[in-house]
Amino acid sequence: MTAGRLRILFCSHAFPPGVSQRFPGVQSAPHAQQTHMGLALARLADVSTVGWMHHKVWGHLEPRDNSIGLEHELLLWDLKPELWHRWRSWRRLRRFYLAKVEREGMPDVLLVPNILPVFNHFVCWLRRQPRRPLIALFLADCEGLGRTDSWGRRLRYKLKPMQMLENDAVYLHDVCIALSVATRPYFEARHIPWLWMPSAYNFSYKPPAPPVVSNGPIRFGYFGGLSENSATAQMVRAFFNSGVPGSLRVCGFGKSTEQLKEIAKTHPNFHFDGLLAPEDCLAWAQNVDVLINPRLPVWANSFSSKIFQYGITGKAILSTRIGGVDEVVGENGIYFDANDLENSLCQKLTEVAGMDREELQRRGAAIRERMLREFNWDTQAARMIDFLKTASQAHREGQKNS
Repeated sequence: MTAGRLRILFCSHAFPPGVSQRFPGVQSAPHAQQTHMGLALARLADVSTVGWMHHKVWGHLEPRDNSIGLEHELLLWDLKPELWHRWRSWRRLRRFYLAKVEREGMPDVLLVPNILPVFNHFVCWLRRQPRRPLIALFLADCEGLGRTDSWGRRLRYKLKPMQMLENDAVYLHDVCIALSVATRPYFEARHIPWLWMPSAYNFSYKPPAPPVVSNGPIRFGYFGGLSENSATAQMVRAFFNSGVPGSLRVCGFGKSTEQLKEIAKTHPNFHFDGLLAPEDCLAWAQNVDVLINPRLPVWANSFSSKIFQYGITGKAILSTRIGGVDEVVGENGIYFDANDLENSLCQKLTEVAGMDREELQRRGAAIRERMLREFNWDTQAARMIDFLKTASQAHREGQKNS
């Protein structure tokens, strides 16, 4: 380390600056999250980045706009045919790393997000080297963690070049920084240092003051992914079954888009507002009183990053507890049962519809204040740096003694 600053090589899903506004449906959550995380880490450490780019962006990096991103030293592409381009990308990554080490010295930490084949292959190679940096996993979504894999599935993955099962790939790393609090037991059982870092809010936004007179029924809203796994269909059914007099507004993108458009044509209390850029959802949310987060148990090993966008709007939040949402939102959140999602949400909608609007505004303001205070990126980056410094020091000492 130089002058006490950690040297980090960060392999990232983030776009370069000036690109993301043209691709709101491509890696929008990982891009925003990892861009803000990378920029915050760079204020405390020396950070170099490698970008893993979606195939839809190929050939469309120009012209640039004013959106934020990371200035990558190397871009790798997820193109077809996959095997050829993965093999080519891994070789480019290895050459880049070796040249960087020769030029600048070995980094203290390799920070790798989730479990991509190219990064897995690079980590496997790096672990065989006589000297190497600490390898840190930034674990976002990992549905298969802890799941029992059949012998047939294990055999199929053995025959797939550069592919690994999640249960094998996660434990290649020396330490883990995870979004979901539920992942902790898997790493602690293997004595792998683990840090819970559920992300932070990505957009600066100051909501307008609530109206002094607040009459009319309570209005509900949702923004985010629109698919079976995002439980939007269950949420809409629960709203209709509850019979509450208020409205439900939805915006987002995904496979359920056309279905929601059709529903909106026949139900006057349901409004589908289409695709919005993530930063535009914050102002859109001022049309509602309560934001719903119908997170399913299948996402226990991940964290709902949009909770931070929900919180920064200043609106009350009605959510399941999956992934540790309740530990972020706190006692001012309103919770329903993910294991009986539709029935439990229906009951809670009825309960919330009868609440005083001023009480909902108080809860929303308290959640916003909590997130501004405890879940800003500078605070989270400082926690990550402290964790990585301690782990990298132990790693260096271990290498000296081996």
